[in-house]
Amino acid sequence: MNTAPSASFQSRRVAVLGMGAMGSRMAKSLMGAGYPVTVWNIDPAACAPLVALGAAAAETPAAAARDAEFVITMVWDDAASASVWLDPVTGALPHMVSGAIALECATLTLGHEQKLAASCQERGVEFVSAPMSGSLPEADNRTLIFTVGASDAAMVRIQPLLLAMGSKINHAGGPLDGISEKLMINGKLGIEYIAAAEMVALMKAGNMDVERRLAIKATTAPFAPRGLREARFMVDGDYTVRVKVNQMIKDLSYEIDQFDSHGVPCPLHRAARSEFEWARDKGHGEEDSTILAWLYEQEAIKHRSSH
Repeated sequence: MNTAPSASFQSRRVAVLGMGAMGSRMAKSLMGAGYPVTVWNIDPAACAPLVALGAAAAETPAAAARDAEFVITMVWDDAASASVWLDPVTGALPHMVSGAIALECATLTLGHEQKLAASCQERGVEFVSAPMSGSLPEADNRTLIFTVGASDAAMVRIQPLLLAMGSKINHAGGPLDGISEKLMINGKLGIEYIAAAEMVALMKAGNMDVERRLAIKATTAPFAPRGLREARFMVDGDYTVRVKVNQMIKDLSYEIDQFDSHGVPCPLHRAARSEFEWARDKGHGEEDSTILAWLYEQEAIKHRSSH
């Protein structure tokens, strides 16, 4: 049962649920902006660095969400999100105060977020889909780009919160439009990774002047800064984990579901997912998506040795 907002509800208190690489950085940014933050993670040890900086730690999502004006989740998939939000005993949503805002920042399926939005409406809680673009460097630098689905009234309330963690907010429309748009963005990102990996492997296999070729590409319309950045990581052999292969498989699968729900063919998305699955099956699922370039280079080496 929802209760009336308490005095602490007015203090901008934020609960951040999920202390993975992104969630922990988001919580740290909010604390730096002066928000009182309560954190929770399925492994409590992950909360310790935030507690050392002044955050409160909760034993359950329910405990974290009590008296919070904003509850943010950043977890891996639909199943984890459902557990964190909807568990009747430990879940956040049954214990949120009426008028609070639930922000789902993970990239999940549209169908799951439809269920979350309906559950929020039943409890007098405002649902917002607020997935972000960017990886760990953007989270560290507070330059994440949020693609938000929310009512106009909720947008007014959450804008300062999101700008404490990012540099830009794109309002896509109603509560579910944020995740719908983000799935399209991540689908395109997956295709871009494959295109960049093929291109870099080709330049290396062909003994081309890579720096000159990249400089030329940077002057042309098809090559956006993000794609060129990933190509640079591939050229330099920088496979620091930023966006895992397994993450791209998940996100592409979710976007393919969105295409399928409307009967729209998506052969490029399916092909991209197959390439990431190939990398996963070779044992690289937990590595950065830039590893595709290295794998393609190894295939080129095999080709040369057999001819």
